[in-house]
Amino acid sequence: MKKRTFIQMLLVAMVLCFGALVSYYIVHTKPKLPKRKPKPVIPLVKVKKLAPENYRLVVNGYGTVKALRVGNIVPEVSGRVVYLSPKLIPGGTFKRGEVLVRLDKRDYETALYLAEAELEEAKRAFEEIKAQAIAAKEEWRNVLGHKEPPPPLVAKEPQLAAAKARIAAAEAKVAKAKLDLARTVIKAPFDGIVVESHLELGQFVAKGAVLAKVYDTHAVEIAVPLEVERLSFFDIPGFNAKKGSLVKVWLNIGEEKVYPGQVVRTAAQADEKTRLINVFVRVKRPLSQKPPLLPGLFVKVEIKGHLLKNVFLVPREALYFEEGNWYLWLVKDGVLKRKTVKVFLFQGDNAIIKEGLEPGDLLLLTRLSAPVSGMKVRVKP
Repeated sequence: MKKRTFIQMLLVAMVLCFGALVSYYIVHTKPKLPKRKPKPVIPLVKVKKLAPENYRLVVNGYGTVKALRVGNIVPEVSGRVVYLSPKLIPGGTFKRGEVLVRLDKRDYETALYLAEAELEEAKRAFEEIKAQAIAAKEEWRNVLGHKEPPPPLVAKEPQLAAAKARIAAAEAKVAKAKLDLARTVIKAPFDGIVVESHLELGQFVAKGAVLAKVYDTHAVEIAVPLEVERLSFFDIPGFNAKKGSLVKVWLNIGEEKVYPGQVVRTAAQADEKTRLINVFVRVKRPLSQKPPLLPGLFVKVEIKGHLLKNVFLVPREALYFEEGNWYLWLVKDGVLKRKTVKVFLFQGDNAIIKEGLEPGDLLLLTRLSAPVSGMKVRVKP
């Protein structure tokens, strides 16, 4: 039994040794393959052929619509309201010169009659004193025989002066009574719309009380805060031009509505905190359009700027920023070339570049992971 086990173990050892010798032979006698350098991968890129073009600047901003003129309907006399225009309610519109309120005029008609009677009495008294003065002068010359002019008291000069003064005062009272009577009718000072109304028919109103708050519908304005350096991009009356640039005012009310406007002026000073300055845009006849452009609405403003000639438009994604400088990549003869440029202005998704580029330059649009100057690329057809 032991002899048989020894023989089996010997056979196993011989098989293992034979396998090891065969493996060693295969490994050390296999042919060696020649080493090859991997071919470099040349990336396929997209480019844009640059060409100068004329570009119209557009300056965007935002602001709140405000009335050009806001006023109060205020009576200049007191009285009871006997007529109230049906338009004198919040949201009501009216035309210039339209009667809005009538006050009871009877007291003022009476005052006018009394003033006119007082004037007639003053004129009668003046004529009486005048006649007495003429008689006194004749008596001084003919009866008393004086050749020199009579003294002022004899000629009744002080009395005549006083009578003339009473006439002037009475005339002023008549004028004042007529003015008060006319003021019982309150008319609209301009085309407008009512914001607030505090008046009822039959109500007694005092002189100077605010009856209603209105604003002029001739035009509205939008104050648009902008950076000072952008003011040179468009025309502003009194600032850099005689006539202001045209404007589009966008109102979003579920759908976008556009209103035409124009730049009319700038603010007198810039904001000390934000360093922005307000540019005022005016829209005429805001209520004549549908929907009307009402005060208080928040709108977007698009100002038509100057025309730039022979500039290059470069997509934002093609620009890189490093150490305070903008640069881009050009493709020339199949290799990359780094080019530092000065961006004049960003407009939407484009950058406007005036200098540093040439017509026909191929601009790299593909964002490479690690581009370097001299790197070979393949241009997409």
